[in-house]
Amino acid sequence: MELDPAMSVAQFQSSYFYAAELRQFAQRLGITVGNARKHEVEALILECLGIGEVPEHRPVNPRRAGTPRDALDPGNQVLNYVGDARTKQFLLGLARSQSSGIADKSGQWYWLNDWRRAQQAAGAEFSYRDLGNRLRALMQTEGRLPQIPSARMNNFLTDFRADPANSEFSRKEAMDAWEQLKAADGPKTYEHWTTLRAR
Repeated sequence: MELDPAMSVAQFQSSYFYAAELRQFAQRLGITVGNARKHEVEALILECLGIGEVPEHRPVNPRRAGTPRDALDPGNQVLNYVGDARTKQFLLGLARSQSSGIADKSGQWYWLNDWRRAQQAAGAEFSYRDLGNRLRALMQTEGRLPQIPSARMNNFLTDFRADPANSEFSRKEAMDAWEQLKAADGPKTYEHWTTLRAR
């Protein structure tokens, strides 16, 4: 199904679109997306299709235009954040200085950025030490972190491989299953795929 301003919420939710397509469609609807992530753009489109008008939204920018990046110091307030390898190594150093030996956890950077963006959107003041503490808490979370909302394909593949019934399947076969699900109507979840397969 193609993206169309006249489509229903149900039609939109039962289809799969790439991030670039969603951003272009949102702009076509008059939605300002800024640096919003895929699932955030999806949510704005859903709201627009549901209420029939452009939702009020102001993208949160991690930096102030024309100003230098923050100096990486634990006590410095987060104002002009740059999520590059240098910043990640600095934050990992802060986290491990409190709990040496803690291992990376899948999704830690996504959920750290999610927390940071929420603080910025609320106008809260927080430091790089706070970011390091938040990262440490994520890394020490028992079990898996929540699945990333926008990564439906990755979530499907994770759930597919976690099912003992699929232990003999290759990655290609898992990807073929995803392509079948993507082309079908309905939610793009492993649970829905098992329902389709059982038919």
